[in-house]
Amino acid sequence: MDWAMIHQEIQICRYCEAKQVANLCVPPAEKRHPPWEPLRPVRLYFVSVAPPWGGNYFWSETSDDAVRDGLFKALRSLPKPLDGIITTCRQFRDARLFLTPAVKCPSSKANKDSKPSAPAVTNCAHFLRSELIASEAERILALGQLPFRALCQIFGLDAPARVAEFRRQVAWVNLGQRQVPLMGTYFPGNNRHRGFTSIVEDIGRLLDFAPKGNDG
Repeated sequence: MDWAMIHQEIQICRYCEAKQVANLCVPPAEKRHPPWEPLRPVRLYFVSVAPPWGGNYFWSETSDDAVRDGLFKALRSLPKPLDGIITTCRQFRDARLFLTPAVKCPSSKANKDSKPSAPAVTNCAHFLRSELIASEAERILALGQLPFRALCQIFGLDAPARVAEFRRQVAWVNLGQRQVPLMGTYFPGNNRHRGFTSIVEDIGRLLDFAPKGNDG
């Protein structure tokens, strides 16, 4: 699959707007997106929730972003350091890491960011799956409950209700010609002092797994 074509389809999609999906806000201009294609194969593909409606965005370094700050801090805290220190988005991508949201448009309620609705997650599922295939993701990590549920929907998995439960599990899912490990962890953008150690632990544990052929 062609990455540029996938993102062209994301840019022109207004399906949720036509279906009047609650709180979903299709940007009137260009939708937020990564500035580069991933370096394939992606060593670890992170899935976040959605772009913010009025706030900062992971891939935009013109201003601070809590998700980016928390995730980069976790990557720098790994007991087995990655190649080089991750302090910028370019370094993140060059280390064969990548991130996109489960839902491609923001959701807003009462002029504030809100959690995407179930229909929004369902409507974007094919885009996320296409991104994972096109990037040749070797490992997948959901950053929080909603991204994990989105991935479970894509791959036909039963999702535990609590982060504390699903972060202890590893699922092997078919992606292209391989089986890759999928896990979930805490959202790194809020209350990092409460779940930060677990995020570091989960990233390190997932990196210890290697993809395998569909023949096992």
